[in-house]
Amino acid sequence: MHNLPFNTVSLAADDVQALEDAYNALKAKFKIGLPDSKSPINKFELFNNGQAESVSGTLLLNSPATDCYLSFVKVRSQFTAGRTHLDYLKCQAWAFVDLKHDFGRVLIRRETFTDKVLQLVNHIELKFKDDKVFSSNFYVVTNDAGKANAAITQGFRDVIKDNMYSNFVIEIIGNILVIRNSQPVDTEQTVNLAEFACKIAALGD
Repeated sequence: MHNLPFNTVSLAADDVQALEDAYNALKAKFKIGLPDSKSPINKFELFNNGQAESVSGTLLLNSPATDCYLSFVKVRSQFTAGRTHLDYLKCQAWAFVDLKHDFGRVLIRRETFTDKVLQLVNHIELKFKDDKVFSSNFYVVTNDAGKANAAITQGFRDVIKDNMYSNFVIEIIGNILVIRNSQPVDTEQTVNLAEFACKIAALGD
């Protein structure tokens, strides 16, 4: 529980242990490096509109030749039971990928029943007629349908279908993609998230 490249202030001991376990698992599977600059997380609505507070630390994946990295984000959580109210910080792993194309602004998540109902009256969702499995399972909205249609290729959709957990949400701004994992740091999901990001980064033109 020492010499971790993370800011662990205000995190409970079990959260620090979870970070250490995830860090060791990542080091065993990837060439890990530390970035020269800060994560661009402040650009994303997923960060600005949620309970996220700060970045605990960032790890490059497959350093130094890398197009993807993980940021460990401190998120404020609350628990209330009767007169007891707890306010505390947990840590989540978010993955970033530098993409080869400009996607515009895109949000991708697992589709819910509510999404399906709203789609009947408000046709804002981007659909892919040649990929009914993807379209029926994922909710995609964009500010530029032309860019998104060109960039969200069959290969990209296949990686999403094979690797997207229900608690993962993707936001893309231009050529930077973030995958938010809304659950606290867990070794298995953190490694899966890193593998997911590397598969997206490896996609060809």
